[in-house]
Amino acid sequence: MPAGLRVFLLAAAALLLLADGAAAVAGRVRKVARPRSCLDLPEEILEQMFGRLSVGVLSAFHHALQLEPRDGVNLSCPSAAAARSSSAENKSRLPVNLLSVSPWAYRISYDPSRFPRHIPEAYCLCKGCLTGSQRQESQQYRSTPVYAPSVVLRRSGSCVGGRHTYSEVYVSIAVGCTCVPLLDKDRALQNTTRTLDSWRTAKSKAARSWG
Repeated sequence: MPAGLRVFLLAAAALLLLADGAAAVAGRVRKVARPRSCLDLPEEILEQMFGRLSVGVLSAFHHALQLEPRDGVNLSCPSAAAARSSSAENKSRLPVNLLSVSPWAYRISYDPSRFPRHIPEAYCLCKGCLTGSQRQESQQYRSTPVYAPSVVLRRSGSCVGGRHTYSEVYVSIAVGCTCVPLLDKDRALQNTTRTLDSWRTAKSKAARSWG
């Protein structure tokens, strides 16, 4: 066989081997780049799982959504003037969370990787407490959240049979607010803050008068 033909055949064989190797690598890359999809569990399955876990745990919390402030109610700390102007009939229509000496409202916490995905959480509307005879806010007390132990289902991240798995997680959720007296150190801090605020106000007025 002539030397030129032998070189040509060897070069052709090398090119065929390279082409086969490149095709095999491309096939493996395509196979790796195709992730396996993982679906969420059906809603009814999650409800059954959550129902078995939460028996007795969230019993004091299930009423929360019924205590949502109605439309038109101002979600801020009620003033004494507003309390005096409100008729007895209007007060009787308010939900109990707004009639408390430590009124509170609810905000909805949303987490797509948790079940239940929507959970109402309480927050206090006043810093102090409405302990005055006309429901004036007293700074000798403070409103503080009340927490209840709760259980939720949290998506664990693993995939079994093409479905996400969930595990139980115990959490504390704010369900309301209560009134507690200020401690001595809290009163001292409060007085210091007031003194600083008064000093800043006086300094600002003096600067304006000299300007």
